[in-house]
Amino acid sequence: MKVWLLINEEKSGPFETFDIRDRIDSGELTQETLCWYQGAASWGPLGDVAQFETMFDLAEEVSELITPPPIPESVKNQTEKIKKAIAEELSKAPPLYAARRFFARMHDFLLYMVLIFAVFQEKVIEMAQGDSVLPLLALGFAYVLLDAIMIHLWKASPGKFLLGLRTTDALGHAIPLKFSVLRSLRVWILGLGMGIVEIWPISLGISWFLSRRFGYFLWDTPKRYRVVVRPFSGIHVLAYVASIFAMSFLLNVSLPEEMIDEMKKDNWAQDFLDNLK
Repeated sequence: MKVWLLINEEKSGPFETFDIRDRIDSGELTQETLCWYQGAASWGPLGDVAQFETMFDLAEEVSELITPPPIPESVKNQTEKIKKAIAEELSKAPPLYAARRFFARMHDFLLYMVLIFAVFQEKVIEMAQGDSVLPLLALGFAYVLLDAIMIHLWKASPGKFLLGLRTTDALGHAIPLKFSVLRSLRVWILGLGMGIVEIWPISLGISWFLSRRFGYFLWDTPKRYRVVVRPFSGIHVLAYVASIFAMSFLLNVSLPEEMIDEMKKDNWAQDFLDNLK
């Protein structure tokens, strides 16, 4: 049987019966699609044609069979409880782990100093002898970028890795690079006082006070960043101490005499040199 179709007021065909069946199976044609075949009085819906009527009835039965039942109220209530528990957990301020974070930060800062002295020794000497703070600020910004990239890629800096710490967003994911840079910049300014010795103790004290009050350090507050603790053992402590001694030794032997003479003019620098010995 040859069948003509009327779709969007446009006539097409003729089509063989098997073509029409395939298009019904694919959902392209519906019961309301108008058709005409030789012997029909006028155009009419496919659903009224005996050859295709059973196909539409079967499709309705299958649709009824695969329609899932309504979700039980008990499941809905359980889902809501889980969502509420997750929201409450995320709203809580996580443990600060302030001591471990402080020692991790000092490790990273010392490591950064060793790298700077090793790569830019002459430049560092010139900066120590000069009066401008701009080069020091540039080095500080380089530290910010380095720290941000490590937190973004590995959720940890070398110091955090040795002490079993990982920094994530509120959901436990890695912090996007843009926000990681902003976080590290806040650490550098608010936590480390931009490396300026006269400012650093003040900024550190203020950060500590506010963290005890609000449950977050200032650099973690905007996005509720979290520091996650991994399993920790004595091996981590030994590795940390060995790393500190190694970096202190390298820094001590790499300091040129001119730098030492310049640093001895300042009391804080003299104390720093004595601690390295």
